[in-house]
Amino acid sequence: MVRQVLFRAMLTAASILAVSGATVAQAPAPVTIRFVAAPSDDLLPFWYAQSTGMFAKAGLNVEVQSASSGAIVTQAVVGGAADIGRSSPQAIIAAHIRGIPVVIVAPGAIHRHDVQGNAAIAIAPNSPIKNILELQGKTVACTAIGDVGYLGLRALIDAAGGDSSTVKWVEIPIPSVAAALEQGRIDAGLTTEPFMTRDLAGGKIRLLVDMLNGYKGAIIQGVFFAMKPYAQANPDAIARFARVLAQAGAYTNTHPNETLDLLVKNTGIEPDVAAKMRRTTLALTWDPAQVQPLIDVAAKYKAIPQTFDARDLYWTSK
Repeated sequence: MVRQVLFRAMLTAASILAVSGATVAQAPAPVTIRFVAAPSDDLLPFWYAQSTGMFAKAGLNVEVQSASSGAIVTQAVVGGAADIGRSSPQAIIAAHIRGIPVVIVAPGAIHRHDVQGNAAIAIAPNSPIKNILELQGKTVACTAIGDVGYLGLRALIDAAGGDSSTVKWVEIPIPSVAAALEQGRIDAGLTTEPFMTRDLAGGKIRLLVDMLNGYKGAIIQGVFFAMKPYAQANPDAIARFARVLAQAGAYTNTHPNETLDLLVKNTGIEPDVAAKMRRTTLALTWDPAQVQPLIDVAAKYKAIPQTFDARDLYWTSK
C-alpha cells in the first residue's frame, strides 16, 4: 500500500514537472529591436514605455542607441545598424523619393493649428516687423534649406499674398538664433523648444508666427520608421512596438507633471525650462493625411521632384 502511494506521488510530481517544463519551453523569447534616435522631447512616450517595462511586457527587448542627428538615425536604419529609428518625416520623404524602401511604422509628435507648437519664427524684442509679409526681402534663419520650418514659412507668406522667393535664407543652428538676432545678422529665425522658452524668458526674442501653420491641417512632426524588408519579416514585433508607443503616449500626453523628471533625465533640459516649455503631443492614431501636406509643400517648392501619395510611406501587414 505504501509503495502504491509513493508511486502515485512520483507520477503526480513527474506530471507537474512535465507540464511546467512544457510551459517554460513554449514561452517565446523576447524579440530584440535595435532602436536609434537623437534625444528629443517628443521621445517621451518611448522613454516612458522603456522605463516602466511596457516593451518588456509586450515581449520586446528594445536596445537603445543614441545618435547626434536625424540624418545619422536614417543612415543607421538604412545601413542595417538599427531596426527602427525616429526621425523627421522630411528625411523619410527624401529617402522614399530616392527609391529607398523606408516605411513609417508609428506616428510621432503631432502639430495642430489651434495650439501653439514647440517651434516658431522668432524676431528681436525691438524688431519693427509686425507680420509675415514684412519678412519679404529680409534675412531669415532656418536649420536647413528645404526643412519643415523653411517650407512652412514659405507657404505662409505666399498664402498671405506675398512672395516667399524674396526672402534671403541662411542656415543657423537653433541655439545660435537669439544671438544672431541680437547682433543684427538676421531679421528672423526658426526656434524650437527648449530654446524658445529659455530665450523668451530671458527677453532675447519674441515670437512672430508658428510657421507650421503654413501646412494644411494637422501634421506629423516626427515618425518611427524601419526598412520595408525588416517590417515584412517582423510584422508582429512592429505591431507590438507601435501598440506600446500608443499606450505610452496616451499617458504622457495627459500627465506632463508626472513625466517631467523623465524628460529632464533623458534630454538634459534645465528643470525650470522643462517645466515651462511647450511639450509635444504624440499622435495616437495612423493618418496619412497628416503627412500628405508635408509631401505636397515639399514638391511645390522643389525640395522633392514631385508629390506622391502619403499612403505609400506607411507600413501595413495587409
